[in-house]
Amino acid sequence: MHKKPLFLLIGTSLLVPVAALLLAQDSRQKPQAQKTLDIYFLDTEGGQSTLFASPSGESLLMDTGTKDGAGQQVDRIMAAIKEAGIQQLDYVIVSHYHGDHVGNAAELANRLPIRHFFDHGPFTVELQPNRAAAFNSYLTVRERARATVPKPGDKIPVAGLDVEVVSSAGQLLTSPVAAAPGAGVPNPACREASDKVQDPTPENYESVGIVVQYGRFRFLDLADLTWNQEEKLVCPNNLLGTFDVYHTTRHGTDWAGSPPLVHGARARVAVMNNGAKKGGTLDSWRIIHGTPGFEDLWQEHYSELVDKEHNPPENFLANLNETDHGYTLKMSVRSDGSFTMKNERNGFTKDYPAAKGAALTSNR
Repeated sequence: MHKKPLFLLIGTSLLVPVAALLLAQDSRQKPQAQKTLDIYFLDTEGGQSTLFASPSGESLLMDTGTKDGAGQQVDRIMAAIKEAGIQQLDYVIVSHYHGDHVGNAAELANRLPIRHFFDHGPFTVELQPNRAAAFNSYLTVRERARATVPKPGDKIPVAGLDVEVVSSAGQLLTSPVAAAPGAGVPNPACREASDKVQDPTPENYESVGIVVQYGRFRFLDLADLTWNQEEKLVCPNNLLGTFDVYHTTRHGTDWAGSPPLVHGARARVAVMNNGAKKGGTLDSWRIIHGTPGFEDLWQEHYSELVDKEHNPPENFLANLNETDHGYTLKMSVRSDGSFTMKNERNGFTKDYPAAKGAALTSNR
């Protein structure tokens, strides 16, 4: 039998621990990239569908957009799910039963596993033929799915996130969100409070609204909750606290987005899920830009309801005209409260540091 020289065996045995030591030192010098909470604001052309991909690997989908004949909107949702590396939807919130929010719930349930639905209950006050189709299709799925009707103050248990329900089935939070900055204190913006007569779409009154927290980052999404309900959540005391990002209520129309809510939330960034001819009104623009410390508005679409001066710059618009659609705004959030916004139409990104101050801009 051929034997290796003794000095070669000794040399080889010495190389193993040295190599392991070098690898360990290299791993200390090059820490792994921090996982982020990724939020996809999907273009449902004036509806809503927002995907939260938690650093834990769990997922939450807030609403499902509009069912369209070509299936484009559900395809966009599925594309974001694939990009996020998600194999199932752990939680789906159906905020209310208008077609632009519940439209693709049944189709999504056909395409991938959904562990748990949250909604305002198996009823709707709007059963007119032109409004009931999406609700009826979802109800068929709901009857055989695991579904919960949350109450304000309940938590949706997405691992790695704190998701609290603040409105549901016409009920509103009555005590401050625990440990939230600014929660429970008098809201000076309530001097701007003024009630509105509700428009004839009472299903909005039932909306499930949520507050999402990841580390020091806070996000507000009240779906299509009404103007008067918003004010009850923040007047005379602000029960919700302050936020980094405000997802505009009711698509940036004049039926929601009251000054006490928007100015009390003090978000430095707002994201609007509008359509080319739905939302993005002049009053909405003015209220959002009147927020103390406000920095940027990002919109799903260029609003044709106002002029260019009252739209964001092109880099902050996912879709530039009525025929230009399907592009996503993506937010990547770190636990220190910093985050990055990306326009997937052109790759433009903007970084928002955790500390107060000017944000850094880059093109990638």
